[in-house]
Amino acid sequence: MSHHEQRVCRGAVVLRGKWPVLVVAVRGALCAVVPLAAPCLPHHRADVPLAGCSAVRGHIARCGAPVLVRAGGLTSILGTVSTECLRRVDAALAAEHTARQLERLRPGVVSCALARGYRPGSKGRKIGGAPHAE
Repeated sequence: MSHHEQRVCRGAVVLRGKWPVLVVAVRGALCAVVPLAAPCLPHHRADVPLAGCSAVRGHIARCGAPVLVRAGGLTSILGTVSTECLRRVDAALAAEHTARQLERLRPGVVSCALARGYRPGSKGRKIGGAPHAE
């Protein structure tokens, strides 16, 4: 009995169960995938629209955190996405990873200009700045 297995590559749109996913990395028998969803509201900060890709026209890649799955659990290959779509997905994954790392830090570690808050009537000058021309 011969065992036939499909080769899954990076950028392939495949079915995981009955849900479409996008393969973002392949390492041996494991694949990192992000789920694909129909366009809906509300959008997450890491959602990437795949409007220009023919395989999944109009879907959104949910790039919150990739899921590791076995390549044998992925069934049929629906198509592939372009390298431009993969670049946008990679950028969204990197930005989401950075944002989650910053959110893990304790409060006060990262200084922010908005931390001082808005002062009504302030023109943004330091005390002792230029006098008013009255």
